[in-house]
Amino acid sequence: MSTAPVGLPKMGVDPEKVKAPKPVPGGWYELKLTGFKPKWDKSKTGILLNAQLEIVNNTAENNGKKCYMGLSNKFDRVYADFAHGFGFPLNPNGTLPGDFVPDPADPSNVEKAQYKGPLLGKIMKVELVVTSYQGNERNEVNQIMCKIDQCAVKFPEIKHLTRIVNTK
Repeated sequence: MSTAPVGLPKMGVDPEKVKAPKPVPGGWYELKLTGFKPKWDKSKTGILLNAQLEIVNNTAENNGKKCYMGLSNKFDRVYADFAHGFGFPLNPNGTLPGDFVPDPADPSNVEKAQYKGPLLGKIMKVELVVTSYQGNERNEVNQIMCKIDQCAVKFPEIKHLTRIVNTK
């Protein structure tokens, strides 16, 4: 028998909401960039940008579903694919267009840096595949469609990846 006072709200959560989200079927989707969550990699020798994306222009069931894409500065080639997917070239120094602005109260903390730039809110078309991680199925970006007109002519040294998953 419960000893909680009468009238208290439920002190828990909906058990269905703690389950891992079901991935969408593999295929081509439009994803909108909503932000980044940068952090150091495990070895503290590289930075992961962890792009936060959501499905748009799809079915009501799929719109708004979250997708994540790890951008590691140790996997250089995917940076060009990512920027080109939104229609932007990389900056000449190899960074994404825009800036990561440090937190004034903690300027050396990579995890508190906020992205300010033209990619926010932009949409790219990607191929999502379903993979398994720690016993749960999830979506991963397998390739990104380039939005730069005549990319091969303007950037002949860049060859876009056709398989990102399992090439890291």
